[in-house]
Amino acid sequence: MKNSTLIGLGVGMVVVSLVGYVSAKKKQLEELVKQLEFKVTSIHNFNVSFKHIAMDLHLKALNPTSETLYINTGFLKAKILRVYHKKTDKLLAFTNLDTSTIDIPSGGVYYFTPIHIKIPLLTSGELLLNQLITKSELQKDFTKDLAFELEVTGLGKRRIIRF
Repeated sequence: MKNSTLIGLGVGMVVVSLVGYVSAKKKQLEELVKQLEFKVTSIHNFNVSFKHIAMDLHLKALNPTSETLYINTGFLKAKILRVYHKKTDKLLAFTNLDTSTIDIPSGGVYYFTPIHIKIPLLTSGELLLNQLITKSELQKDFTKDLAFELEVTGLGKRRIIRF
């Protein structure tokens, strides 16, 4: 055999091995992202104006698996966070995120940077009025009436995570 044939076979085997490795890592990453749990940790800088109610929302992602998730490649990005009213499915607010560096150890937690959200005052007033009409007592933790949707893109695929 000629040297060029051997080099061609060697390069071909390296390419096939690399494609197989990337494909396996992609599947592993997709399964791990599906198992992440997202929760609201706190709300800060609550502000009411004539136009909107604004707040900084603090979120965390929990990794219940036995694998560490470390991404610093830009392949996986948290793009958009949407906030809905649970009962009406009405979109209250959304914010653009650009989080691409994520490090969540096995059984660990990742805290997102605070997310600033503005809810139009008319919409929040409508929700408050509905709550007064349907309940005799105001709910202290209004976040229980909210649903969150996180849009994550990774390896060319878009995934919506609801919590």
